[in-house]
Amino acid sequence: MAFAAPPIQSATTSPATGKTRYTDYPMAMAVTTTIFFMWGFLTVLNDILIPHLKTVFELNYAQAMLVQFTFFGAYFLMSLPAGRVVAALGYKKGIVAGLAIAAVGAFGFWPAAQLHSYAAFLAALFVLATGITVLQVAANAYVALLGPERTSSSRLTLAQAMNSLGTTIGPKFGGLLILSAATAVIPLALRQAPETVQLVQTLNSAPAAQALEAIRQAPPDRLVAALDDASATALDRLPAADLANSIVRLPAQPMAQVVDTLSGAPLLATLSAMSPQQLATLPAATLATALDKLASSRLAADDAAQFAKVRAGLTQETTQQLASYRQKQAELVQVPYLGLGLALVVLANGVWLFRLPPLTESTEQADTSHHTLMDALRHSHVFFGVLAIFFYVGAEVSIGSFLVNYLSLPEIGHMSEQAAAGHVMYYWGGAMVGRIAGSALLVYFNPRKLLAVFAAIAGLLVLTTMLTQGNVAMASVIAIGLFNSIMFPTIFALGIERMGPLTGKASSLLIMAIVGGALVPLAQGVLADHMGIQHAFILPLLCYGYIIFYGLRGSLVRDPVTPVTH
Repeated sequence: MAFAAPPIQSATTSPATGKTRYTDYPMAMAVTTTIFFMWGFLTVLNDILIPHLKTVFELNYAQAMLVQFTFFGAYFLMSLPAGRVVAALGYKKGIVAGLAIAAVGAFGFWPAAQLHSYAAFLAALFVLATGITVLQVAANAYVALLGPERTSSSRLTLAQAMNSLGTTIGPKFGGLLILSAATAVIPLALRQAPETVQLVQTLNSAPAAQALEAIRQAPPDRLVAALDDASATALDRLPAADLANSIVRLPAQPMAQVVDTLSGAPLLATLSAMSPQQLATLPAATLATALDKLASSRLAADDAAQFAKVRAGLTQETTQQLASYRQKQAELVQVPYLGLGLALVVLANGVWLFRLPPLTESTEQADTSHHTLMDALRHSHVFFGVLAIFFYVGAEVSIGSFLVNYLSLPEIGHMSEQAAAGHVMYYWGGAMVGRIAGSALLVYFNPRKLLAVFAAIAGLLVLTTMLTQGNVAMASVIAIGLFNSIMFPTIFALGIERMGPLTGKASSLLIMAIVGGALVPLAQGVLADHMGIQHAFILPLLCYGYIIFYGLRGSLVRDPVTPVTH
């Protein structure tokens, strides 16, 4: 998720014109790349916030995607104001201002948790994203000007690598500190016992009547182990009411473990068959997760009425315990974001005290003819490039946003949300590895063709995860990150190609197109609510299809701008 702008063409030259130096200010380069790391780290934490807040506030997928809508919407709404702020303050003060604004947003998570308000969380997130937008405008241009023009792209690629490092380790950090719910570990000896293995086979393939009888006869601990190892569809073929009547006999502890493994119709039937007293014996975490699963399911009218009846039948004590649990879960974000806010304050002070070179060059100064955004948008490769950035960022963010919920599905990864969060780092880490390898490939291959090839492979991986289950579906969705790697910088470079004095305007349009990260995930959330997460991946598939078109046709320069001579 490295949204770095291309090198800025300035009316003045770099402070040094040496042919061999990589950067004229090594220490300034080091400080600035730290900032890239921080905003990558903060951005990817949204992928952890989404499943967490979804459970805390019992949101459907469309409502949960308001996290990304709010965050990336700030890019669209605040990019032009951010540009004016940086033009007024300069690069160094602009970076400090961006860090300070982001810190205020991070501190806002504390009162949002105390208020237990989703709207307050979104407001804090918008402030945080506004700060990052200011950083994008200031830091990208600053890195481009920190040395000879010929190494500008290389410096920005290095900064992008630091951004990718932040997006790689961020999910692990968030998973440990935010998605901290522990799951019971079933002993390996119990899983491998011949009786358990036989019960799993019965659940998977025996006739329904035989499978139900085996469930009734199985000891509780063996039944829990077998249900955890059975295929995701093993229980779906059994009459839900009969299945529920077969397992409600279990004692409280194994009953809670069984409820954790259920989803869909079997889960609804089981909760409906349990008395209010039995429901009260379930741990708050188990009951909250079960209710969240059903709230996110596509329930028919009769099932929705049955679900409402279950909720209405909860005792007052159970309802209070659920409210207390959700409040405590909301507060889990307080300490991590407080720490991040303090880190941003320290970094802002460090930048303020550090003697960074002023580098007063500005993109506005380079455009002496005062062109407008529409002048740039009239060029077809810019217009198609804006759409390509929109769809690329939308696809990348959508996939990352759904990964935790997707990998925790019984038919996909069958894991806890915390374990799924650990896998998200491989998705973003793949982008970092692919960026390193892709930068070498771009030396030898046509960037348009390579972009189309990477987009085609990413599309095939999306199609694979839509049509498969288990390890294949997991591996294919995670591998998409590897082929996302070169797309953003390549699309950006092709979008500003041969634009002369309109380069700055074209760059501004491409930065604003990052709003795709706000709209596409929201649209996929709506699809997921109506057709399930797996089928909703049709939207990223269409996005990659457009990027193939852009690489092969849309990026061709048909009407280049004549460069201005000074």
